[in-house]
Amino acid sequence: MAKRRMRRTSTSTQNARNTRSLTEGFVEQARAASGGMVDVATDAAKAALNGMQQVGRAMADMAAPAARRGMSAAAGAGRAAVEGASDASRSMSDAMVDAADSTRKATSNAGRAARRATSTRAPKKRKSA
Repeated sequence: MAKRRMRRTSTSTQNARNTRSLTEGFVEQARAASGGMVDVATDAAKAALNGMQQVGRAMADMAAPAARRGMSAAAGAGRAAVEGASDASRSMSDAMVDAADSTRKATSNAGRAARRATSTRAPKKRKSA
């Protein structure tokens, strides 16, 4: 019977060793897979970040000229508004100066006419020759 016991013991020990080595193999594979997944996720995140940076640069490249054009148009509109206001002011000023001149002339002419009408001088007599 001693032989039988030896066989049982050696078989169970061998099975335990096989089970342990099988478990260790799974653990090693899981570690390798986990490390691989981390590497893949890291690479994917880097690629996504790089892509987002390129999209951002492209959008900035498109937005800058549009902003410049918008600012140029706004500056042109501002200039036109200032010039229009200046022209209107100049026209109003000219009209007021013309009106003042006309009023001054009319007043002057009316004053002359009034003085002529109320003049107390006797008309000059003509000398007969």
